[in-house]
Amino acid sequence: MARSIHPVVVGTAGHIDHGKSSLVKALTGIDPDRLKEEKERGLTIDLGFARLKLADGRWLGLVDVPGHERFVRNMVAGCTGLDLAMLVVAADDGVMPQTIEHVDILDLLGVRGGLIALTKIDMVDPALADMAEEEVRKLVQGTVLADAEVVRVSSVTGEGIPELRQRLETLALGVEPRTSHGPFRMPIQRVFSLPGIGTVITGIPASGTIAPGAEIEILPLQERAKVRGIHADGGKVDEAVAGHSTALSVPDAREAGVHRGMVACAPGVFTVGDAVDIDLVITPRSGRLQHREPIRFHTGTIEVRGTLLLLDRDGVGPGESLAARLELDEEVCCAHNDRFLLRTQNPAATVGGGRVLRLSRSGRYRRKELGAELAGILAAGDRPEARIEHELGQAGPDGRTVDDLARALEAPETKVLDAIALMPLVELHTRGMRAFLRSHVDAGEIELLQSVARMLQKRPDAASIKRTALRTTKTLPQGLVDYLWERLQTAGRVRAGRQGQILFVDRLRPLPDAQQQRLDRLVAECEQRGFRPPDDTELAAATGQSGDPMLSLLDRAQDEGRIEKVGEHYYASAVVRTVLHAIRNNCLQNGEVLDIPKLRDGLDTSRKYLIPLLEYVDALGLTVLRGGVRRLLPSSDLSRELAAEPR
Repeated sequence: MARSIHPVVVGTAGHIDHGKSSLVKALTGIDPDRLKEEKERGLTIDLGFARLKLADGRWLGLVDVPGHERFVRNMVAGCTGLDLAMLVVAADDGVMPQTIEHVDILDLLGVRGGLIALTKIDMVDPALADMAEEEVRKLVQGTVLADAEVVRVSSVTGEGIPELRQRLETLALGVEPRTSHGPFRMPIQRVFSLPGIGTVITGIPASGTIAPGAEIEILPLQERAKVRGIHADGGKVDEAVAGHSTALSVPDAREAGVHRGMVACAPGVFTVGDAVDIDLVITPRSGRLQHREPIRFHTGTIEVRGTLLLLDRDGVGPGESLAARLELDEEVCCAHNDRFLLRTQNPAATVGGGRVLRLSRSGRYRRKELGAELAGILAAGDRPEARIEHELGQAGPDGRTVDDLARALEAPETKVLDAIALMPLVELHTRGMRAFLRSHVDAGEIELLQSVARMLQKRPDAASIKRTALRTTKTLPQGLVDYLWERLQTAGRVRAGRQGQILFVDRLRPLPDAQQQRLDRLVAECEQRGFRPPDDTELAAATGQSGDPMLSLLDRAQDEGRIEKVGEHYYASAVVRTVLHAIRNNCLQNGEVLDIPKLRDGLDTSRKYLIPLLEYVDALGLTVLRGGVRRLLPSSDLSRELAAEPR
């Protein structure tokens, strides 16, 4: 890096004309008012940025916000990326309306701490300053600034500025820097263009890291662009991390389509939606809100209108907390645990805030059911294991792909897999990369075996069904069926059977003596017929059995490997094995080409039986028909198996 940065961001807050910008300039030497209109009017309109050099040589980022009530939306866009706040209160005015609202905003957004700068002390006597300090201390009780130190300063005379700088540095160094783990995500604060560079987007990354050459996705625009260069806190860096005030050069992005409120993030990780499920706290100073109340939703740098949906009540009052849903007028990108604010539309006032539970899509819902689901998310908390268990519980037998879970947790797939590995009540289908609750898997196994029993109800002696029958079951999701098949196979309870069948080993239980004798008579008849095997009609005439009872025994004989069905006829398995050896030897004696007349005469059979038999052997992989000639496949597994058998 060209410069070292402490990944903590401090922001100002306070009423208009209480000296926030002047204080930032006194601390850093940088005027955060960058717009011509701001300088002409002496009024901060939009976000301003500065940096403070710490004693160890690192830089600390500062964000200056507007104090006028008309620009609260801009103030919120700067505050959602803050770690610490510097509440500015003028000694000659004391607490004013925007002082109160800004304290509410800082508290709702979960700023991790801060201090209070009592400005303009050169304009008042100590008694008046004492009154202002007492007033602000009373205001911040019960908020994130309850224990904040009060430092008296004058940006004009410089009194208290060194002490403020020292207190600010101590506070910043005592805060744990933001984690750089997880995928990159940065709410966009500003977009502008520079000659020779092109589009530049700025913001404070909420998570992850970014380096030149990386690709980002801009949501909800769903446009991708490559990062050509990075500046952080006023200097060029090789990598920006969460907590850096960052500027990304993205000349591929269309400047006209990118604006504040969008998010620059790692491609393919985050989603967009027009419904947000929230954990909401109503401020003590709020009025009462009703179900379907029009609201303004602020998170990151987003401001969008929408409707508040109350799920377990028709109204909510000051100081109450609840889970709720917001249906928004536009799609947004946000993530689980993001802090947010709610403001009424008319008049515009901050009434609540909290954290995002999940981003979703608007549509039909049942208030009671959705409320119970959100209660489950709240109960799961932030532990990945609890969140995964909740998501799988909601998914039911369908389970969730690892990719789906990673999106729900806004976490890398590796983190999801690590969490699943520690969860004994969750099973992972590694081939399908889909997770299930063990309770759903166990219930699915019972249902699957019951389904097999129903399919074989008319053939109770059989132990196998066609694989396609499992794939077309209407009672279980296909993803679960695929996993159950592999699970049973691993446990040795099922295995691949004849001609695409699935053999259920548990069903190969011993038959009653009388039934076993009937089965033996069927097999004996097939053995006796040799190379001129019977069909089911001939077997019925020879054994006195018919219909489903006989077909059930024929299936069982095939499952046990005692007979094989070829076309419409039934061969004894030993006879088929003799045929395979005869075909292989015939081919080896004729340059690996089958001499069919010689084979027919050697087996003393006819074309009626031979043609289906040869096609069956082709399907087994011993021979292949090419250009009207049937050839041996000497390197096939079956050919090698036959070669190893003594004859």
